[in-house]
Amino acid sequence: MFIGRVSELTGASIKAIRHYESIGLIKAPKRSGSYRIYDEHDVTVIAMIRKAQTLGFSLAELKEVVSQKIADKTLPFDLINSLIDSKVSVLNTQAMELIAQAKQLEKFKIELPKSLP
Repeated sequence: MFIGRVSELTGASIKAIRHYESIGLIKAPKRSGSYRIYDEHDVTVIAMIRKAQTLGFSLAELKEVVSQKIADKTLPFDLINSLIDSKVSVLNTQAMELIAQAKQLEKFKIELPKSLP
């Protein structure tokens, strides 16, 4: 299928798909003349990349997974699980910090009128 159809199916822009290819996140597709021809596997990988990005993963983090997949010829589930666990930990820390900040704002709201003459 052509890049426009892949874009429609995955939600990734044509520019993003070309970028994924240029940085090695997806393999260079077959060509028919000057047209890139993608298969269902490409669609699956691009959709996975997009989903991972919406969950907060950077392309650099994803590139590490792809590099290991290429080297080992298998999906590195240990690495993926480790990255997910790390991301969850960071998000939990951020959530606690935001809750603490919200409590401080509520306290400030109450104390502010008392501190003014």
